[in-house]
Amino acid sequence: MKAREIALIGLLLSLSLVLEVSPLKVPTQWGMSIDLVAVPMIIIYVIMGFWSSVTALILLFVGLSLVSSASWLGASMKFFATLSLVLGLEIAKRITKFDFKNCNEKKFVIFVVLAYIIGIAIRIPAMVAMNYYYALPLWLGIPKEQVIPTIEEWFHIPFWLVIGIPNAIQSAVDIIVGVFVSLPVIRALPHIIE
Repeated sequence: MKAREIALIGLLLSLSLVLEVSPLKVPTQWGMSIDLVAVPMIIIYVIMGFWSSVTALILLFVGLSLVSSASWLGASMKFFATLSLVLGLEIAKRITKFDFKNCNEKKFVIFVVLAYIIGIAIRIPAMVAMNYYYALPLWLGIPKEQVIPTIEEWFHIPFWLVIGIPNAIQSAVDIIVGVFVSLPVIRALPHIIE
């Protein structure tokens, strides 16, 4: 790893952790808050590529385990949710042959929309499964067989929508803000992209 890469990961990882403890969150009626914690991870993907973003996500898991009120459980969910988006970005980039240095508006829009669709196609089923088998039984202290009836009784909508809706909104925030924040940096400093 180059010194520049370590410095950028450290800087953006610090920003993620500050965003985690900051009040910049919008609570949803489904119990999940929409935040900006994953945005720096998307910026790392755009500027430095897939493996740098995976490295940063592993470090984010450790950091969130220490500073988040949701502890390691919430940190693991954030890790897998954000990894889903990074995978969506990488798959969309390979399908569209998108290049952040040389892009036109049409290709950019196609890339962002495709990345979002692929990202939520991975993220929502993963979060539904993880909430059912893992997170909610631990968080609520109930057997997994009681998770769906309990959640549907609380919210009066199907379980998969309780998980899917806030994850779809969070994915849009992460990808759109992350990519749009990255673009001015890339235009001003095109040599920093891997």
